[in-house]
Amino acid sequence: MNKRFCAGAMLLALTLLMGGCAVMSAPAQEDGAGADESLSIVSTSAAICEILDLLDYDNVVGVPETEKELPARYDGAQSIGAPMSPDLEIVKSIDPDLVLSPASLEGSLSTEYNAVGIDCAFLDLSSVEGMYSAIASLGALLGRESQAAALVTDYEDYLAAYQGAGGEAPSILLLMAFPDGFYLVATEKSYVGNLVELAGGENVYANYAGDENGFVNINAEDMIQRDPDIILVFAHYSEDAAFAFMDAEFADNETWQYYDAVQEGRVYYLPSASFGMSASLSSWKEGLAYLQPLFYGE
Repeated sequence: MNKRFCAGAMLLALTLLMGGCAVMSAPAQEDGAGADESLSIVSTSAAICEILDLLDYDNVVGVPETEKELPARYDGAQSIGAPMSPDLEIVKSIDPDLVLSPASLEGSLSTEYNAVGIDCAFLDLSSVEGMYSAIASLGALLGRESQAAALVTDYEDYLAAYQGAGGEAPSILLLMAFPDGFYLVATEKSYVGNLVELAGGENVYANYAGDENGFVNINAEDMIQRDPDIILVFAHYSEDAAFAFMDAEFADNETWQYYDAVQEGRVYYLPSASFGMSASLSSWKEGLAYLQPLFYGE
Protein backbone atom coordinates (compact mmCIF):
# COMPACT_ATOMS: atom_id res chain seq x y z
CA MET A 1 0.00 0.00 0.00
CA ASN A 2 1.27 3.48 -0.84
CA LYS A 3 2.47 5.18 2.34
CA ARG A 4 0.67 8.43 1.59
CA PHE A 5 -2.56 6.57 0.88
CA CYS A 6 -2.16 4.66 4.13
CA ALA A 7 -1.71 7.91 6.06
CA GLY A 8 -4.80 9.37 4.42
CA ALA A 9 -6.86 6.31 5.30
CA MET A 10 -5.76 6.47 8.92
CA LEU A 11 -6.65 10.15 9.08
CA LEU A 12 -10.25 9.17 8.39
CA ALA A 13 -10.15 7.28 11.69
CA LEU A 14 -8.51 10.20 13.51
CA THR A 15 -11.51 12.53 13.25
CA LEU A 16 -11.90 15.12 15.98
CA LEU A 17 -15.30 15.56 17.64
CA MET A 18 -15.46 19.15 18.83
CA GLY A 19 -17.32 20.46 21.88
CA GLY A 20 -15.16 18.78 24.52
CA CYS A 21 -15.04 15.36 22.88
CA ALA A 22 -11.76 13.69 22.08
CA VAL A 23 -10.14 12.08 19.10
CA MET A 24 -12.01 8.97 18.01
CA SER A 25 -10.27 5.65 18.32
CA ALA A 26 -8.74 4.11 15.23
CA PRO A 27 -10.19 0.79 14.03
CA ALA A 28 -9.24 -2.15 16.23
CA GLN A 29 -6.13 -4.06 15.15
CA GLU A 30 -5.05 -7.51 16.32
CA ASP A 31 -1.83 -7.09 18.32
CA GLY A 32 -1.12 -3.87 16.46
CA ALA A 33 -1.21 -5.60 13.07
CA GLY A 34 -1.67 -3.21 10.17
CA ALA A 35 -0.71 -0.11 12.16
CA ASP A 36 1.75 1.95 10.14
CA GLU A 37 4.61 2.64 12.56
CA SER A 38 6.65 4.46 9.92
CA LEU A 39 4.40 7.51 9.53
CA SER A 40 6.49 10.68 9.57
CA ILE A 41 4.96 13.24 11.91
CA VAL A 42 5.33 16.97 12.47
CA SER A 43 4.22 18.14 15.90
CA THR A 44 3.46 21.85 16.32
CA SER A 45 3.08 21.58 20.11
CA ALA A 46 5.51 20.80 22.93
CA ALA A 47 2.70 18.92 24.71
CA ILE A 48 2.16 16.69 21.66
CA CYS A 49 5.92 16.07 21.40
CA GLU A 50 5.84 14.89 25.00
CA ILE A 51 2.95 12.52 24.27
CA LEU A 52 4.71 11.03 21.23
CA ASP A 53 7.90 10.59 23.24
CA LEU A 54 6.10 8.67 25.99
CA LEU A 55 4.48 6.54 23.31
CA ASP A 56 8.04 5.62 22.25
CA TYR A 57 7.46 7.04 18.79
CA ASP A 58 10.65 7.97 16.96
CA ASN A 59 9.59 9.21 13.54
CA VAL A 60 8.91 12.85 14.42
CA VAL A 61 10.51 14.98 11.72
CA GLY A 62 9.37 18.47 12.73
CA VAL A 63 8.99 20.23 16.09
CA PRO A 64 8.01 23.75 17.22
CA GLU A 65 10.30 26.55 18.35
CA THR A 66 9.57 26.85 22.06
CA GLU A 67 11.13 27.81 25.37
CA LYS A 68 9.93 24.50 26.77
CA GLU A 69 12.36 21.61 26.80
CA LEU A 70 11.54 19.12 24.06
CA PRO A 71 12.31 15.39 24.34
CA ALA A 72 15.91 14.51 23.51
CA ARG A 73 14.53 11.84 21.18
CA TYR A 74 13.67 14.62 18.71
CA ASP A 75 16.92 16.59 18.81
CA GLY A 76 17.46 15.97 15.10
CA ALA A 77 14.00 17.09 14.00
CA GLN A 78 13.52 20.20 11.85
CA SER A 79 12.29 23.36 13.60
CA ILE A 80 9.03 24.47 12.01
CA GLY A 81 8.47 27.82 13.73
CA ALA A 82 6.14 29.09 16.42
CA PRO A 83 3.46 26.74 17.79
CA MET A 84 0.60 29.09 16.97
CA SER A 85 1.89 29.97 13.48
CA PRO A 86 4.15 27.25 12.07
CA ASP A 87 6.10 28.02 8.91
CA LEU A 88 4.07 26.16 6.29
CA GLU A 89 6.83 26.37 3.69
CA ILE A 90 9.15 24.50 6.02
CA VAL A 91 6.43 21.98 6.92
CA LYS A 92 5.66 21.42 3.25
CA SER A 93 9.36 20.95 2.43
CA ILE A 94 9.63 18.24 5.09
CA ASP A 95 6.69 16.46 3.43
CA PRO A 96 5.38 14.68 6.55
CA ASP A 97 2.63 12.09 6.43
CA LEU A 98 0.81 13.83 9.25
CA VAL A 99 0.87 17.13 11.15
CA LEU A 100 -0.50 17.10 14.71
CA SER A 101 -1.71 20.32 16.37
CA PRO A 102 -3.91 21.20 19.37
CA ALA A 103 -7.63 21.48 18.62
CA SER A 104 -7.61 25.01 20.08
CA LEU A 105 -5.80 26.11 16.91
CA GLU A 106 -8.00 24.29 14.41
CA GLY A 107 -9.91 27.43 13.50
CA SER A 108 -6.75 29.30 12.55
CA LEU A 109 -4.66 26.47 11.08
CA SER A 110 -6.94 23.95 9.34
CA THR A 111 -7.68 26.18 6.33
CA GLU A 112 -3.97 26.96 5.92
CA TYR A 113 -2.99 23.29 6.13
CA ASN A 114 -5.62 22.30 3.60
CA ALA A 115 -4.64 25.10 1.23
CA VAL A 116 -1.11 23.71 0.87
CA GLY A 117 -2.13 20.05 0.89
CA ILE A 118 -0.89 19.09 4.37
CA ASP A 119 -2.58 16.10 6.05
CA CYS A 120 -3.40 17.14 9.60
CA ALA A 121 -5.23 16.13 12.76
CA PHE A 122 -6.14 18.25 15.78
CA LEU A 123 -5.93 16.74 19.26
CA ASP A 124 -8.20 17.79 22.09
CA LEU A 125 -5.87 19.18 24.78
CA SER A 126 -8.51 21.41 26.35
CA SER A 127 -9.01 18.95 29.21
CA VAL A 128 -7.12 16.17 30.94
CA GLU A 129 -9.74 13.64 29.88
CA GLY A 130 -9.54 14.83 26.28
CA MET A 131 -5.76 14.50 26.30
CA TYR A 132 -5.87 10.90 27.49
CA SER A 133 -8.56 10.03 24.95
CA ALA A 134 -6.24 11.46 22.30
CA ILE A 135 -3.38 9.38 23.69
CA ALA A 136 -5.45 6.21 23.40
CA SER A 137 -6.32 7.05 19.80
CA LEU A 138 -2.73 7.85 18.87
CA GLY A 139 -1.63 4.59 20.46
CA ALA A 140 -4.03 2.71 18.19
CA LEU A 141 -3.04 4.73 15.12
CA LEU A 142 0.72 4.36 15.64
CA GLY A 143 0.88 0.80 16.95
CA ARG A 144 1.65 1.93 20.49
CA GLU A 145 -1.38 0.48 22.27
CA SER A 146 0.50 -0.86 25.30
CA GLN A 147 2.31 2.43 25.96
CA ALA A 148 -0.96 4.34 25.64
CA ALA A 149 -2.78 1.93 27.94
CA ALA A 150 -0.11 2.36 30.62
CA LEU A 151 -0.45 6.14 30.49
CA VAL A 152 -4.25 5.96 30.68
CA THR A 153 -4.12 3.58 33.65
CA ASP A 154 -1.75 5.92 35.51
CA TYR A 155 -4.17 8.81 34.86
CA GLU A 156 -7.17 6.87 36.12
CA ASP A 157 -5.37 5.67 39.26
CA TYR A 158 -4.05 9.14 40.14
CA LEU A 159 -7.39 10.85 39.63
CA ALA A 160 -9.26 8.27 41.73
CA ALA A 161 -6.86 8.80 44.64
CA TYR A 162 -6.89 12.58 44.29
CA GLN A 163 -10.67 12.94 44.22
CA GLY A 164 -10.92 10.88 47.40
CA ALA A 165 -9.00 13.56 49.32
CA GLY A 166 -11.41 16.46 48.82
CA GLY A 167 -13.80 18.38 51.06
CA GLU A 168 -16.50 21.03 50.70
CA ALA A 169 -16.10 22.62 47.26
CA PRO A 170 -15.16 26.32 47.22
CA SER A 171 -16.59 28.64 44.56
CA ILE A 172 -13.92 29.94 42.18
CA LEU A 173 -13.58 32.99 39.94
CA LEU A 174 -10.87 32.18 37.39
CA LEU A 175 -9.18 35.05 35.53
CA MET A 176 -6.66 34.98 32.69
CA ALA A 177 -4.58 38.16 32.87
CA PHE A 178 -2.78 39.87 30.00
CA PRO A 179 0.25 42.19 30.37
CA ASP A 180 -1.34 44.88 28.18
CA GLY A 181 -3.99 45.67 30.74
CA PHE A 182 -7.03 43.44 30.54
CA TYR A 183 -8.31 40.07 31.69
CA LEU A 184 -10.84 37.43 30.65
CA VAL A 185 -12.94 35.06 32.73
CA ALA A 186 -12.13 31.37 32.21
CA THR A 187 -15.01 28.89 32.21
CA GLU A 188 -14.72 25.16 32.95
CA LYS A 189 -14.26 24.62 29.19
CA SER A 190 -10.75 26.11 29.37
CA TYR A 191 -7.87 23.84 30.37
CA VAL A 192 -7.20 25.64 33.67
CA GLY A 193 -10.94 25.62 34.26
CA ASN A 194 -10.86 21.86 33.78
CA LEU A 195 -8.11 21.55 36.41
CA VAL A 196 -10.20 23.62 38.83
CA GLU A 197 -13.14 21.30 38.21
CA LEU A 198 -11.03 18.16 38.71
CA ALA A 199 -9.66 19.63 41.94
CA GLY A 200 -13.20 19.99 43.27
CA GLY A 201 -13.68 23.73 42.80
CA GLU A 202 -16.99 25.13 41.56
CA ASN A 203 -16.40 27.65 38.79
CA VAL A 204 -18.86 30.51 39.27
CA TYR A 205 -19.14 30.65 35.48
CA ALA A 206 -19.68 26.93 34.94
CA ASN A 207 -21.87 26.19 31.92
CA TYR A 208 -21.44 29.79 30.74
CA ALA A 209 -21.13 30.30 26.99
CA GLY A 210 -17.57 31.36 26.18
CA ASP A 211 -15.41 31.35 23.06
CA GLU A 212 -14.01 28.18 21.47
CA ASN A 213 -11.28 28.02 24.13
CA GLY A 214 -13.54 28.63 27.12
CA PHE A 215 -12.98 32.34 27.78
CA VAL A 216 -15.49 35.19 28.10
CA ASN A 217 -15.54 38.90 28.86
CA ILE A 218 -17.78 39.57 31.90
CA ASN A 219 -18.75 42.92 33.43
CA ALA A 220 -17.64 43.65 36.99
CA GLU A 221 -21.17 43.97 38.38
CA ASP A 222 -22.04 40.44 37.31
CA MET A 223 -18.84 39.03 38.85
CA ILE A 224 -19.55 40.73 42.18
CA GLN A 225 -22.94 39.02 42.37
CA ARG A 226 -21.24 35.62 42.02
CA ASP A 227 -19.34 36.27 45.30
CA PRO A 228 -16.53 33.70 44.80
CA ASP A 229 -14.78 32.14 47.79
CA ILE A 230 -11.45 32.25 45.93
CA ILE A 231 -10.07 34.22 42.96
CA LEU A 232 -7.41 32.49 40.86
CA VAL A 233 -5.31 34.36 38.30
CA PHE A 234 -3.17 32.83 35.56
CA ALA A 235 -1.39 34.16 32.46
CA HIS A 236 -0.95 32.94 28.89
CA TYR A 237 2.38 34.78 28.45
CA SER A 238 4.56 37.44 30.13
CA GLU A 239 3.51 36.16 33.54
CA ASP A 240 5.35 38.81 35.61
CA ALA A 241 3.82 41.74 33.71
CA ALA A 242 0.36 40.17 33.63
CA PHE A 243 0.38 39.52 37.36
CA ALA A 244 1.71 43.03 38.08
CA PHE A 245 -1.27 44.43 36.16
CA MET A 246 -3.70 42.36 38.24
CA ASP A 247 -1.95 43.38 41.48
CA ALA A 248 -2.53 47.01 40.56
CA GLU A 249 -6.09 46.26 39.45
CA PHE A 250 -6.99 44.67 42.79
CA ALA A 251 -5.32 47.50 44.73
CA ASP A 252 -6.46 50.55 42.75
CA ASN A 253 -9.86 49.63 41.29
CA GLU A 254 -12.35 50.11 44.11
CA THR A 255 -14.79 47.68 42.48
CA TRP A 256 -12.63 44.78 43.65
CA GLN A 257 -13.01 45.89 47.26
CA TYR A 258 -16.57 44.56 47.19
CA TYR A 259 -15.19 41.02 46.91
CA ASP A 260 -14.70 39.18 50.20
CA ALA A 261 -11.99 37.12 48.48
CA VAL A 262 -9.98 40.31 47.84
CA GLN A 263 -10.54 41.82 51.29
CA GLU A 264 -9.63 38.55 53.03
CA GLY A 265 -6.58 37.70 50.90
CA ARG A 266 -8.00 34.76 49.01
CA VAL A 267 -6.51 35.79 45.66
CA TYR A 268 -3.89 33.38 44.31
CA TYR A 269 -1.61 33.56 41.26
CA LEU A 270 -1.07 30.30 39.42
CA PRO A 271 2.40 29.56 37.96
CA SER A 272 2.43 29.19 34.19
CA ALA A 273 4.68 26.12 34.43
CA SER A 274 1.75 24.16 35.85
CA PHE A 275 -1.18 26.11 34.41
CA GLY A 276 -0.76 26.55 30.67
CA MET A 277 -3.23 26.94 27.84
CA SER A 278 -3.45 23.22 27.06
CA ALA A 279 -3.15 19.92 28.86
CA SER A 280 0.34 18.50 29.32
CA LEU A 281 1.47 15.12 30.60
CA SER A 282 4.25 16.75 32.60
CA SER A 283 2.15 19.37 34.40
CA TRP A 284 -1.46 18.35 35.03
CA LYS A 285 -0.66 16.45 38.23
CA GLU A 286 1.43 19.40 39.43
CA GLY A 287 -1.56 21.65 38.79
CA LEU A 288 -3.91 19.50 40.85
CA ALA A 289 -1.36 19.18 43.66
CA TYR A 290 -1.00 22.99 43.67
CA LEU A 291 -4.76 23.57 43.88
CA GLN A 292 -5.53 21.06 46.62
CA PRO A 293 -4.14 23.08 49.59
CA LEU A 294 -5.67 26.29 48.21
CA PHE A 295 -9.11 24.67 48.16
CA TYR A 296 -8.96 22.45 51.25
CA GLY A 297 -6.01 23.55 53.36
CA GLU A 298 -2.73 21.75 54.01
